[in-house]
Amino acid sequence: MGASGDPTDIGGLPRHCRTVADRAFRHRASAANETQVIGPVAVLHRADGALRRLIGEVAGPELELRFPADTAPETLTATVKDARYVVVHSVKLTEALLARAQRVELIHRWGTGLDGFPIRAMQARGIVAARTFGTNAPSVADLTLGLMLAVLRRVPQAQSEVRRGPVSKGALWTDARDLTGRRVALVGFGRIGQAVARRLRGFDCDVMCVTRSGVSPEPALARAVPLAEALGTAEVLSLHVPLTAETRHVLGRRELGQMQRGAVVINTARGALVDETALEQALRTGQIAAAGLDVFVQEPVATDHPLLALPNVLALPHIGGATRDNLVRQVRHWAGNIGRHHRGEPLAVEDLVGQDGPGGP
Repeated sequence: MGASGDPTDIGGLPRHCRTVADRAFRHRASAANETQVIGPVAVLHRADGALRRLIGEVAGPELELRFPADTAPETLTATVKDARYVVVHSVKLTEALLARAQRVELIHRWGTGLDGFPIRAMQARGIVAARTFGTNAPSVADLTLGLMLAVLRRVPQAQSEVRRGPVSKGALWTDARDLTGRRVALVGFGRIGQAVARRLRGFDCDVMCVTRSGVSPEPALARAVPLAEALGTAEVLSLHVPLTAETRHVLGRRELGQMQRGAVVINTARGALVDETALEQALRTGQIAAAGLDVFVQEPVATDHPLLALPNVLALPHIGGATRDNLVRQVRHWAGNIGRHHRGEPLAVEDLVGQDGPGGP
């Protein structure tokens, strides 16, 4: 019986009106529960089953994700040939592979680095090129600080002593140094550089930055100086610029020689920013006391690479952005952009690459 006491008045509506309303509600609920599939989305990433499941959960059920089972040319061709969207991560998108993706509308870089990204070939075909701008910053900044602390405090050497025994702290007392109060130069001061500077405030560091404009966008975080001053005065120098023709070997033999003896070099950006042969020599002579390297010219880095043989090098396999938290940020970012493109909505200008947006990170 309805609130009015009339048995024909159910839920405040006459019975015939209630039937019509129920049908309309069921139709709306059914439409809401039907997920519109977007894709296929080819994800060029070497990912095992657990990682694929996590990526799928974060991306959401509306994206039809396809991962290559291996990196054989025929497998990659089958993965991209009818894809409307391609996400590029650990598997390189060559121009030859791009030519086989005949239906693609949007190619999204999982990350920000554009070296090796066939932008001109995409533009020639009118394909939208995008990237996950800014998502790496927290994770890369955290790792940068970790490398600074580890090489200054000689953590790898101390760990080796613990594992092989006996432990002698003599070299720690004579060679290990605090990060607190150091003069730190950040070559490049975009989102990652600024995130590093914010973290360094807690260590009372004197932070300098080298920018293309010569001006610090955040003077409270770091003062802008010319590269020559940064090289000559920094106790720790960290690289945070994209790899371009202009920045290749920004740390070469001459620049390493200009640094004060015993300085530390950190590179979490791109391997070719540093002349690796010159760095090896500087590390052997003590001109550079130690280096924390997450990136190399050739990746994965060969196990017989000369830098790996040096005890004053802490080497990592390009893990700057490799955290679960960052994966969630990045997948949500590119999945959201794919959804926006599918709905005809504009992408953020900072995410667009080439003719529609920035040409580099």
